[in-house]
Amino acid sequence: MRSAKMNSSKWQSRPMLLMCLLYLLAPSTVAALETRETMTILAEDAAPPWSEHDGTGYANDVVVAAFKEMAVDVQLKVVPYARCKYMVLNGTNIACFNMSWSPEFEGKIKLAAQPIFTVNNDIFEQVDAPLPKPSKGTCTLPPGTVVGSVRDYEYSTQATALRSAGIVFESAESDGQNLQKLAARRLSAALIVTNDLEAKDQKAKLAGTEEAVRFAFSCGVVTATIGFSLTHPDGLRALKIYEEGYRRIQANGVLEQIHIRRFPSQPVVD
Repeated sequence: MRSAKMNSSKWQSRPMLLMCLLYLLAPSTVAALETRETMTILAEDAAPPWSEHDGTGYANDVVVAAFKEMAVDVQLKVVPYARCKYMVLNGTNIACFNMSWSPEFEGKIKLAAQPIFTVNNDIFEQVDAPLPKPSKGTCTLPPGTVVGSVRDYEYSTQATALRSAGIVFESAESDGQNLQKLAARRLSAALIVTNDLEAKDQKAKLAGTEEAVRFAFSCGVVTATIGFSLTHPDGLRALKIYEEGYRRIQANGVLEQIHIRRFPSQPVVD
């Protein structure tokens, strides 16, 4: 009987020991959760498939994953690109994506070393009013041509050179708006950002203008990535965190998994 009572007492004490252990561990667990950093990053609102208006997209996934790899939680704030850009230029936010290099960034914004994606700068025309075709490999338009562009986008050197050739740029909030204006004959041409993962007319389809407008010719390519404010107190530190996180997801296969999930029919290009 004594042996049975001792065994019973032994087993009854175990839940109490477990509770004591959990009680001792709880403060350190809570402290670990409390010290996990959170950053608010600005994301462009109208650049599918890279960044969608609902906060999803390939670039959004990449940025969140890179910071997560470094134990930093990212809260994405989706805004029009013009606001995204200027909030980082003036140092009111840490970072913005998707950015391409521009001379106005000198001393104010530093782009991550690795691009997130590469895009084409393409001229679209009206089906019923085609543009004169430039010689192969060049980007030229007749002087006085009114071209739709997106407010504050950074374009290729070939595209921006059109300004000095007498081309008139008229800005809008998105490529979709410019395609609709082109279809309505309010523009002579539109400078549209496309990519090699989708058909050239994908944005025209989304804008409901595929019967009225079409691709005319290319005006070069640009790379896009995340840019960090040099005037924000956490800008450079956040850049270092992101770049190490990006290096890790590139090495451990997470980056490839994001690409496969977003573009299952397209091969991964190193």
